[in-house]
Amino acid sequence: MFKKTIVRFITIAVAIVLACYSLWWTVAYNMMSPDRKEELRTAGRLKNYEDRIIRLGLDLKGGMHVILELNLPKLLESTASNTDESFQAAVRQAEAEYIQTKADFFDIFERIAGEKNLRLARYYNKGVFKNSEIVNQLREESKDAIQRALEIIRNRVDQFGVSEPNIQRASTYRIIVELAGIQDATRARELIQSTALLEFILVKDAQITQAFITAVDNYLKTGQKEAAVKAGLTPDTTVTIKESKDKAITVDDLLGKSALTETKPAEQTTDSTVIVDEQIYAERPFSSLLRNISGSIGVPEQNVYAVKKILADSTVRRLLPFDSRLLWSAKPERMTTREGATEKFYILYHVDREASLQGKYVTKAQESYGQSGSTAANQPIVNITLNNEGAKRFSQVTGSNINKRLALVLDDKVYVAPFIRVKVPHGAAYIEGLENMDEAKGIAIVLRAGALPAPVDIIEERTIGPSLGRDSIIISTRVGIIGFCLVILFMVIYYKHSGWLANLALLLNVIFVLAILASLRATLTLPGIAGLILTVGMAVDANVLIFERIREELAKGKTVRAAVDSGYSRALSTIIDANITTLFTAIILMQFGTGPVKGFAVTLFWGILCSLFTAIFVTHTIFNYVNDRKVLSKLSI
Repeated sequence: MFKKTIVRFITIAVAIVLACYSLWWTVAYNMMSPDRKEELRTAGRLKNYEDRIIRLGLDLKGGMHVILELNLPKLLESTASNTDESFQAAVRQAEAEYIQTKADFFDIFERIAGEKNLRLARYYNKGVFKNSEIVNQLREESKDAIQRALEIIRNRVDQFGVSEPNIQRASTYRIIVELAGIQDATRARELIQSTALLEFILVKDAQITQAFITAVDNYLKTGQKEAAVKAGLTPDTTVTIKESKDKAITVDDLLGKSALTETKPAEQTTDSTVIVDEQIYAERPFSSLLRNISGSIGVPEQNVYAVKKILADSTVRRLLPFDSRLLWSAKPERMTTREGATEKFYILYHVDREASLQGKYVTKAQESYGQSGSTAANQPIVNITLNNEGAKRFSQVTGSNINKRLALVLDDKVYVAPFIRVKVPHGAAYIEGLENMDEAKGIAIVLRAGALPAPVDIIEERTIGPSLGRDSIIISTRVGIIGFCLVILFMVIYYKHSGWLANLALLLNVIFVLAILASLRATLTLPGIAGLILTVGMAVDANVLIFERIREELAKGKTVRAAVDSGYSRALSTIIDANITTLFTAIILMQFGTGPVKGFAVTLFWGILCSLFTAIFVTHTIFNYVNDRKVLSKLSI
């Protein structure tokens, strides 16, 4: 009997040691100074702590709560083999009606396509010809797309390093993302929403680009003259000359009759002027907005709105060659003007409409610093490695386009467009022109996780400040300590020395639950704390049942050992029945519950298991150990 008791004690001791080891990381992390954390982060060792600590939920730590919705119109356009004006008009009409009515998007699109006599088989190669059959296939593809988007976003967030994010489906086309303790909300938002469509696109020859610019110049020049004659103005009266060779004019003056009629965005209303080259403005109004930046088309930051407005004009769009498109640089470049001032320029790229290579062939993307001797020496870059098929295609593209420029485009933004000087046979490239290593890391993450099947739009966003969570922690901790102390006091007063044994079991119960949460990388939320407090109450209930049974057996005149053994055996069935039913409830809540409900269920589930271990196994072992060492004639209970 004594040997059996020793084995039980060893089991308890091992459990306590493992629990203390699990909790040591949390204690050490919370007691660590900010300087020490930064030192460990620089050395790459802080993650060892962060992977083992008890994580706090959004309601305790603060963070972001975002609801995303899959952009179904963009999904239709991206999956279509070809499009035209009629198809795009149908999609836009369906999108407008969907936003207004919130009816089923695909039913709306099918009805509109029927009203416009659109044969969807022209745009989708689905192996079927009826509109209804094609729409049904599109509906199934959208369900697959939202599931893929869910997994891609989860992979991105995991690599981003957010502790225990909550990412789940909210409805057919919606996803809930909760990021606890997030510090850079803007960067996290960009990481989640980024489509991550990487493309390698050839830049058009300068002659083709110049022909387009000239055509736009002629169109604007004609429109301005007609507008000036009708208004009774001369060109000079619409211009404010500066001392330099550049001059400032209003956007409306520049565009004249050919201007688009859209309302100017709110962020552009503070300054409606643009900077044009005074020497070429009269003859080439569009060219006067542009600058030659090392052989590229540079647009001063102040002129970007006007250039975009011109390029959005329906006539200007028809002037653009059908096999090309215009893309902007991802970041502005700082250049020194003729007057010595520093000015920001965006680069406008005229590229092929179809990509020569897509990012689906990327197998590896890693952020690093450029090697010395390269154009990106000591600057943050993202190294890209392609698979065998991608390397073969990349080799063909680079080999057949020597001395041409190849733009690396991510989500329709050009990061770099170097000249192809030699054939690249090994499928390796890199993205440069990044602002810092954080941006490089974000791009590498989205490339590794893959591209979203369609853009996702943020339809709801809430940011919870950490001060709210701190108040919740303080109040919950205070209430928990008060309740725990009252329970301890009651057990000591009512059950005397045996009450201390029950209190030891309660303390071990709390330690074991917290250790399990840390080991399983679970998240402690405010409802989780409520579940922990409920667990304490249920553990007390088990001890009360056992002690009352022991009292009854002692009242019958049994010895202490016999009363203890009988009390535990008779109370066991009642304790098991009560706890098992609650355990099943917790399992169901864990399986089907979300958010606060799941947080409550997790702590309740493990709390019940730990309470059974401490209330039955631990206390019984201590009673047996005392009896084995000395036969008790009476028991203080």
